[in-house]
Amino acid sequence: MTTPLALAFVLFAAALLQAVLLSAWRDRLRKERGRKHMPSGESPAVTMIVPARDAERTLIPLLQDLNAQDLPKEQVQVIVVDDHSTDGTAHIVESMIPRWPQLQLVRNDGEGKKAAITRGVEAAKHDVIILTDADARCGRERARLIADAMERDRLDLLILPARTMGGGGFVGRLQEEEQAGLLGMAMGEVLLGRPGLAYGANIAFRRSAFSAVGGYGGDRFASGDDLFLVQRMKKAGKRIGGLLDVDALVTVEAEPTWRGFVRQRLRWAGKMRGVRSAMPWAGLLLLPWALLWVSLRFSAGQLMEEHGVETLLLLVFAWLLWVVPVTALVLEVRRFLGQRRSALVTAWCYALFTVYSPVIALVSLFYRPQWKGRRV
Repeated sequence: MTTPLALAFVLFAAALLQAVLLSAWRDRLRKERGRKHMPSGESPAVTMIVPARDAERTLIPLLQDLNAQDLPKEQVQVIVVDDHSTDGTAHIVESMIPRWPQLQLVRNDGEGKKAAITRGVEAAKHDVIILTDADARCGRERARLIADAMERDRLDLLILPARTMGGGGFVGRLQEEEQAGLLGMAMGEVLLGRPGLAYGANIAFRRSAFSAVGGYGGDRFASGDDLFLVQRMKKAGKRIGGLLDVDALVTVEAEPTWRGFVRQRLRWAGKMRGVRSAMPWAGLLLLPWALLWVSLRFSAGQLMEEHGVETLLLLVFAWLLWVVPVTALVLEVRRFLGQRRSALVTAWCYALFTVYSPVIALVSLFYRPQWKGRRV
């Protein structure tokens, strides 16, 4: 087998393996999307923790959502952990407490989201903990669906969906497509029994399991409260599940500007160095670059050489196997999220993702952006 043909065959095989994995995720999501999650009886009480720093703009709508949960009021404790806010975050909570006895404000003894979550867990009255970012929105059935799933499946940690809304512009649509792909990966992995990714904006766990794995003790990354908790739970043999239900998701707004978009991804990229399960990432990000390199080296004159046609066909099929399955996966996720779908837009955004993701990952090794006045 000649070298061009050998390279093309290797890339075709890699693309085929990736396509099989992505198709398995999509098929599992499609099956789960059609499943109706019925109440399992009396739902356990829950504590909903909201780590908040300078969140006065978004906190009131979220607290209204949490107050409207369809569990009995006495079964839902809500704790807002003020992470040294410099705005009116604490005042908003204090003003609502007299009319809402189950709402509690605590101050973060340490610094950062992980310390805030730990402080909230310490103040929690109930074993089932639900985390919610201060800039998210959710439906009224969310707490009950999560509590039912935790109880029904005897879970220690539950990975849940988050929906990004872009607001109409291209930068927003790019984030919608990107996050739909990541959501497909996160939910596909956990539903097939190999949890990896998770969303800190929407995740649930048992307080007893959190304590058993040491919480976030010893973590060297400022962010990653979701990924590293999943890793710890997985390593400790805890039961981890996923719930793909549109009524259990949270909705967050996309970054409105390109500057915010880049800074947010630089912040996220810093924690990815600590992610152990890098195989899907390597395929998604490195395969197209390898395909491009081999394709550019293939000249028209080589078609006339021995195995030239076979080499070209392998490259063409490898490109199709790279783009079609991931496009199908993202479209399936966007269908679940109730977002408009276009295969052409999804494929274009995926191509952009493969360009900017390695650049951002490289820059994050040397540059740490600020978030709400802090280096991350």
